[in-house]
Amino acid sequence: MATTLNRVVEDIAPPASEEQREATRAAISQILSDTAQVLLKLPGGEEYRLDRDELRALLAIAFARANGQRVSVISHDVMLSPQQAAELLGVSRPMVYRFIERGDLAATRVGTHWRLPTADVLALAERRTRLADGVDTGLDHVAQAMASSGQGTAAKDGAKESWRAATPEQKEASLERVRRRTRSRRE
Repeated sequence: MATTLNRVVEDIAPPASEEQREATRAAISQILSDTAQVLLKLPGGEEYRLDRDELRALLAIAFARANGQRVSVISHDVMLSPQQAAELLGVSRPMVYRFIERGDLAATRVGTHWRLPTADVLALAERRTRLADGVDTGLDHVAQAMASSGQGTAAKDGAKESWRAATPEQKEASLERVRRRTRSRRE
């Protein structure tokens, strides 16, 4: 197998069959046992023992693939194009430019092109996930309060459904309103 890894993002498809996924799950179980050691045998016969971090990375990839998920491996030290950042964040490229304009993402001009540090893009993805989780938690609290006051859970279901159906721009506008209210309460 003489392939080189030269792309910023390396996409790895999941195993094609359930049989292959099951074999991967079995291998993960074996590796997770305390007695297993994972060695790479190089073409010259030398062996290389994987350290804990390398093993964790490989297991994360194997676990996702065993569950039928596509995996992307990306280095934190490279610069991404706005399109690559958009794919990583699950938003449109124009939304990435909005993130840059608002200061949510650091970006550098290289000639006529923007480049974004991978670490910053991943940090923004994490912040957005935490915000979305906070919104879900808030919706759950509102629903519980409504249920305890006798108004039922129809409003909760409607609110969650509305959030899921909203466009990324609508969600971002809503989150921005919440951020402004939160900032004004702190001041």
